Amino acid sequence: MFFQRYIVPGLVIMAVMVGGGYATGRELVEFFVSKGPATGLVGMAFTAAIIGAIAMISFELARQFRTFDYRSFCKVFLGRFWWLFELAYLATLLIVLSVVSSAAGKLLLEMTGTPEALGSVAFMILVAFLVLFGNSFIERVISAWSVLFYIAYGAMFVMVLSRFGNELNTALASSPVHLGEAAWSAVSYTGYNVAVVPILIFVARHFRTRSEALIAGAIAGPLILLPGFALLMALTAFYPSNLNDPIPVTTILQRLDVQWLALLVKLVILGALIKTGAGMLHGLNERIERAMHDKGSTMPSWVRPAVALGCMVFAVYAASAVGIVALIANGYRYASYVFWLVFLIPVFTYGVYLASRGRSQPAAAVSEATGS
Repeated sequence: MFFQRYIVPGLVIMAVMVGGGYATGRELVEFFVSKGPATGLVGMAFTAAIIGAIAMISFELARQFRTFDYRSFCKVFLGRFWWLFELAYLATLLIVLSVVSSAAGKLLLEMTGTPEALGSVAFMILVAFLVLFGNSFIERVISAWSVLFYIAYGAMFVMVLSRFGNELNTALASSPVHLGEAAWSAVSYTGYNVAVVPILIFVARHFRTRSEALIAGAIAGPLILLPGFALLMALTAFYPSNLNDPIPVTTILQRLDVQWLALLVKLVILGALIKTGAGMLHGLNERIERAMHDKGSTMPSWVRPAVALGCMVFAVYAASAVGIVALIANGYRYASYVFWLVFLIPVFTYGVYLASRGRSQPAAAVSEATGS
């Protein structure tokens, strides 16, 4: 039960966040490495602290008010304006799905020679299949794959350190730390990434006490970004030649030239991309099911894969039309600003006030009070 309460919540969020957040390395280059390796490292530390803080507050709010889907959860701190989060989430969902489908297509092309468009279609089918299953199944699959992800990225970091340690040290030593840029990078990067916390808030259903929720949230911050730190250090060894790479992690693998590691890392990245798509679409399906339940009806089983496929088709088209680099540079950055307004600032203000009161009420009362 310790693992389920304190570790699984962070693993689930990490597994869904990582595909759209840093699995390919493109996001880390865009938000951190491009500011200078040392500044980027400090920015990642700031990011871990912010994510940990938001997870602590969110877990405790969900525990108190018994709200385990994003609609009812957002009503706690946004009231009748909960729909602002939903609009931002739906827009970001399409951006993230576009990014992960594009990355999956490129990886499959590298690994098997499969045309990129066909690889994206295969990715869509796998994601739609996974969202057929419920919370418990998704938690088990995600947690198991997360452990493999840690192993793969840990092995890659150790090999880079042993073979390119001098280059890494030189890059860090020659790069001054700019705290202002580090803080701004953390703010920009955190905004769109923590949007998955309300989507995956069902992980809070295991908490029985305030201390459990707060401890699990505090653990979640560093747990989520631990592979990201390892990847950031590995990317630093090849700075600045990797600043324009669409998938910078493949540059690392090419320089290492270890076939089994390249295959393992690419497989876990594909798994991470699938889990990100499935996790975000699962959150949308949970929202739809809750809405239908509130209206006295039951969600047909075919709706889940239909919703997933519909979103994925649109996302694949957007990915081919815009491109992964532009999507990350522009789409993620603007999404981040929006989520600071509709999620992080409300939670860090009114959410903290509600959590500190320590008074819970049934979810039905929350819905009534907030005008559902």
